[in-house]
This record gives sequence, C-alpha cells and structure tokens, in this order.
Amino acid sequence: MKKGKATFVLFLLLFMMVFLNADQMVMSPNMGEIEAEFGITKADIGLIQGSFTIVGALISLLWGFFADKYNRKLLLLLSVLVGEIPCFLSAFVQTFPQLFVARALTGIGVGALFPVVFSYAGDAFKESQRAKVNSFLSTAISLGAIVGMVIAGFTGASLGWRIPFIIVSLPNILLALLFFLFAEEPKRGAAEVAVGDLVNKGVNYIGKVRLSDYKNLFKVKTNLILFIQGILGTIPWGAIPYYLVNFFETSKNLSKESATMIFIFFGVGNVLGIFFGGLIGGLLYKKKPSYMPLFSGIMTIIGTFVALLALNFPPVEGAGGFVMLGALGMVAAASASMTGPNMKTMLMNVNPPENRGRIFSIFNLTDSLGTGFGQFFAGTLATAVGSLGVAMNVSALFWLPCGLVLLTAALVFPKDIASLNKKMKEAALTMEKEK
Repeated sequence: MKKGKATFVLFLLLFMMVFLNADQMVMSPNMGEIEAEFGITKADIGLIQGSFTIVGALISLLWGFFADKYNRKLLLLLSVLVGEIPCFLSAFVQTFPQLFVARALTGIGVGALFPVVFSYAGDAFKESQRAKVNSFLSTAISLGAIVGMVIAGFTGASLGWRIPFIIVSLPNILLALLFFLFAEEPKRGAAEVAVGDLVNKGVNYIGKVRLSDYKNLFKVKTNLILFIQGILGTIPWGAIPYYLVNFFETSKNLSKESATMIFIFFGVGNVLGIFFGGLIGGLLYKKKPSYMPLFSGIMTIIGTFVALLALNFPPVEGAGGFVMLGALGMVAAASASMTGPNMKTMLMNVNPPENRGRIFSIFNLTDSLGTGFGQFFAGTLATAVGSLGVAMNVSALFWLPCGLVLLTAALVFPKDIASLNKKMKEAALTMEKEK
C-alpha cells in the first residue's frame, strides 16, 4: 500500500479497535440499573462478563488459524459484524438469558478480531515500522475500555442503560465496511527480510499452514517466555483495576467519586504507558534488539514497587494527599503497561507470516486466563484473610516475577530473530528456484 493509503487504513484499524473494546466496559457503569430491571445479582453480572472473556479467548484460537489461512479483510469484517450486531441488539433484550447470549456473542467478535488485526499488521508493515504500529494498536485497545466507561457513564445516567450499546456498536459497522472497501489484503511475507522483494514481484510465498505446526510455536523460546510473563503480568491487571475503586473507598478515606477519579488517573497512566512504551521500545530495538525485553522487564519491576507505594499510601487527607495518590497510581500504571506493545512486536519479529494469527490467538488466551485468574485470586484471598488490601498487594507482586522473566528474553530474543531471518533467506532461495 502507498503511504497515504496505509495511514488511512491504520486509522480505520485504530478506531475499530477502540469501539470494539469499548463494548467490554459498556455495562460496568450501569450495573445497578441492569440488576434492578432483570432482578439479577452481581454474581449474574460476573457470569456475563466471564462468558464474554472466556468465549472470546477460546474463539480467538480458531480465528487465529483462519487468519493464517484465509483472507484477513473478510475475516476482519466478519469479526466486527459478529461483535457489533449482538452489541447493538443488547439494547433491545427483554430477559436475562437474552442479555447473556448477546454479550457472549459480542465477546466472540472481540476475541476473533485480536489475532486477525495483528496478523494483518505483521504483513502490512515492515519490521522497522511494527513497534510504532503496535504502540498505536495497543493504545487503541486500552483507550477503548475508557471510552466504553465514559460513554456508558454519561449517557446511561440520562438516557438509560440501553442507549450506550447502540452508541458504541453502530460506528464500527460503518468503519468495518470502509476498511473492507479501501484496505488491501497484504501478501503474506511481503514485509519480511529476504522474501519480501520476491513476494512484491509476484512470487508466491511458500509458507504453509498446518494444524500440526501448533507444536512448533512452542519451540520458539521467545514465545514460551512471553506466554509465561503474559500470565504472570495480567494477574495484577485483572485484580487491581477490578477492585481499585472499592479498595480506595474503604481503605483510603475516599468517596466513591474521588476513588473513581483515582481509577481515571490509573487509566490515563495505562494509556500513556502503552503509547510511549511502544515508541521507546521501538527506538531501543533499532539500537539493539535485546534492549527491548530489557527495557520492558525493568519498567515492569519498577511498576511493581510504585504500585505497592500507591496501594499502601496512608488514608488521604486533603487535596495534597489526593494528588500524590493519583500521581503514584498514574506512574505505577504507566510503568507496568509499557511492556504490552513491545510483547506484540517481539512476537511478530520471531514468528513467520504463516504463524502470526495463531501465535496472537494463544497470546490472547494466556492474557485472558491471567486476567480472569487475577480477579478470582484477589477476591478469594480477600475473603480468606479478611483484607482486600492484602489481596491487592499480593496481586501487585506478580509483576515482579513477570519482570524477571522478561529480562531472560534478552538472552534468546536476538537468536530467535536471527533464526527467523535465516528461515526467510532459505525460503527466498526456494522461491527463486520455483518462480
């Protein structure tokens, strides 16, 4: 794609990711109204959210295989429609089972889109561009959750809990149709070392997709390390945001409104950390690839200790204490979130084009498992010891081994890049002979 068209397509992808991820949080601010209308409890709401996450993660595995084999433009359009049509229909449900089914189907769309987008980006953008692109895409994912909360919070109060589902779903249907009309399906291998020039000249890339290749994904050491750190690192991301407002309300002498403001500081820090973490990681990668996992590991470890400072901050007295707590929360979230976009770049740069959809589907699954376990772990521990503060602190400590595991990636990441480049050069020789 030409530069101008590539930029337009990237913006379409970004806005699609924002609106589709807004779907995840659109229920949260209006839970009380939904519970009252259907006569359900928070356990029922939890069941809906759990099905949204789990169903989406499982379908991601299947869609990852499809992304490696079939046309990603069409898959992306189908993913958005599968997610947004049920989201739109959520505004018109009349019973709890109808709401449950609509939200589960929306989760399928969110889970399906993840591997398709990153498989598409891996072939649409060259190695030198991927860190920046992943920074933008990862920021869009995080920003989507905030957008969903804001839309639902502001419009739900005046227009009711149903209208937000319509507001977040309709734009994406239009965006997906525009993407399908204007985007080009990138040729597999077109952005790779050695084979890219041949593919762009019309030579078919020889990489094939086989179910038996799943086991080979786990032979790449960088993949294994990133899966492990993903589970460890998402445990705090599952626990801390989920219980943060309640924790600060009960432990730090804050009103619900003030505790929510701290949550917003935390969310802003998360968005900033993802955006700048990806950009800085990309600059370090150009200097030396091993610097990317080193930077990610160090920032995650720093985030651990700043998060502990925020969680153990004394009860807030006055505006000064409130600002200090908000600043600590923002820095903690920013530090710990810098890893996210860099992990996606690392996965792209050690896996061949025919494996990227599947590798991102597995990565999405491990992230979902870690997030879900984090919420369960913190709630169970808080009940067992009678202290949400203890549960929050223990959850934050999982960022420490996550950071240490990331540091070990610096030893294998450059070798796995070299291994992929060697494979691409061998593929180029074969393609030269067969053209």
